[in-house]
Amino acid sequence: MSITKLSTELLQKIYESCDLIDALHLSQTSKRHYSVLRGRYLPILGRALNNSYGPIPSLHKLVISSEPEKKGRRAVGTEIRRNALVDRIVQLPDDAPLSIELMTKMVSFGRIASEWVEIFPQFRWRIDYKNRRFLKAHEQQRMRRALYHYWTYCNLFHDQIYTQFDPDFPGERRPRDPRLRLVRTYSTIELVQLSEFLKHVVLLIETDLYPSNSVIEASHNFSPKAVAKIAWGYGAGYRYLVDDLLKYSPLDLLYLFENTYTKTERAEYLIAQGLAFEDAPATLERAISCVSFERQALDPTGGLKNLFYPALTPRSHMAKQQENVRYGIADYEGQDGYLEDDPYNHDGDRSGVSQS
Repeated sequence: MSITKLSTELLQKIYESCDLIDALHLSQTSKRHYSVLRGRYLPILGRALNNSYGPIPSLHKLVISSEPEKKGRRAVGTEIRRNALVDRIVQLPDDAPLSIELMTKMVSFGRIASEWVEIFPQFRWRIDYKNRRFLKAHEQQRMRRALYHYWTYCNLFHDQIYTQFDPDFPGERRPRDPRLRLVRTYSTIELVQLSEFLKHVVLLIETDLYPSNSVIEASHNFSPKAVAKIAWGYGAGYRYLVDDLLKYSPLDLLYLFENTYTKTERAEYLIAQGLAFEDAPATLERAISCVSFERQALDPTGGLKNLFYPALTPRSHMAKQQENVRYGIADYEGQDGYLEDDPYNHDGDRSGVSQS
């Protein structure tokens, strides 16, 4: 049967299974298809947007975190403003209404996430490269969600204003720290996937973008002079550099990975961030650790116990923490098949997740 003879209800079902580009292209094939789209314009586009760039709740929170701070008549401290922004984010319902303006902003971030989805297999199977493959649909959702969480944290707490206001690490002695308040809203499964994404970012910096002297010397037989032209140092000074570079957003990292090739180009990009960029380290990893310790204190099974990344471990060194293998961004080939209703799926059990 020709698609032109399908009922309106069936056409709407087709629209709901399309991604954003396919839905827009389908609407352009005939006046009837366009009228079907217009009949349920926002719901159909919202579903298509989720299919392309979801999960929508995490993407919506990223958009909020990227909004410029409004200047009022009265001076308001950085802590008050950031706490107010965190309040907006953590109180946002998953089914918040979407406007065309909001979806347009979501698309701009979603496109960056899609580029990360394409290159992520290079990092996920960096060691086990013989099994490298494209991410499945539910794995792409996990990947995008981890990226959105990472990016939201960068926008809120790794910018120059906040790092100058509070350059110290979050800790248990400051339970109302806005950084901890944000991270507490993530389920344990989300924290594990975010931690895995963060580990891949660290490897991207240390191996591909800003390698240390030891990395270059281990892979090439270069003279010390040649190593100095490529590498970025060693020891404590290099560790401080990596900690600073972890404040880069996914957009920064993507640009550096795809458009820079020499130490000079990457040094110029780093200098362009300003001197204040190197004054304070990234704090996301510490925030995740603090929240994990809190959950372990309340529930021994609630934290990131025996954290294990099969993506970063040679097959000959595989441990027995199979329960943690299930948490990863990409399915491990040795685990059971993906089941949407499994409590350890890409959404996970959100019981006990703090909203404060």
